[in-house]
Amino acid sequence: MKSKSTLEKAVKFVANCKSIFSFRKNIFDKSIFSLLLCLITTVSFAQSGSCRATLGVEKDRIYSNAGKDGAYFTLVLSNTGNSDDVYNLSVLNINSSCSNNDGSSSSQNVNLTGSFLDNSNVPITSISLSANQTATFSVHLTVPQGTAYNKWNCMQINATSTNCANYTVNTVVHTIVNNPSEN
Repeated sequence: MKSKSTLEKAVKFVANCKSIFSFRKNIFDKSIFSLLLCLITTVSFAQSGSCRATLGVEKDRIYSNAGKDGAYFTLVLSNTGNSDDVYNLSVLNINSSCSNNDGSSSSQNVNLTGSFLDNSNVPITSISLSANQTATFSVHLTVPQGTAYNKWNCMQINATSTNCANYTVNTVVHTIVNNPSEN
């Protein structure tokens, strides 16, 4: 996938090169322009395979009960591209576009908040991965005070590449909010 900013930079570079080569008395041979254009195109296409990743829930456990401490999910992020990358993490309540595990309507779903933890339970917002490297981390979903019990939540976890700003991988987890006094 090509990054829009990379393409814009390449187009601007080519435009600048054209202005340099348009001088009547330039010291450059016009064939150099063709060589530069070919080189830029090659680099641009080489970057297209650099942003690939997968994101999933460990052991496909996409369902959890949220008690008084909330719910935890262990996620696995793999950089399957051919260059190092940093992935920014985010969560998004997607209640209106998901289906609940028990088949109930998602119109009564509740919103939860999420934060990310590394394997030492230290808060994180991003993960750096070398090419073909995998990392595990946790998402902790908390239940805001006053949230109705026995209601569902659908949360989308996103990992967005910093190399390719338009490249995001995601996965969805389902949580039911339990009454803490019944646990």
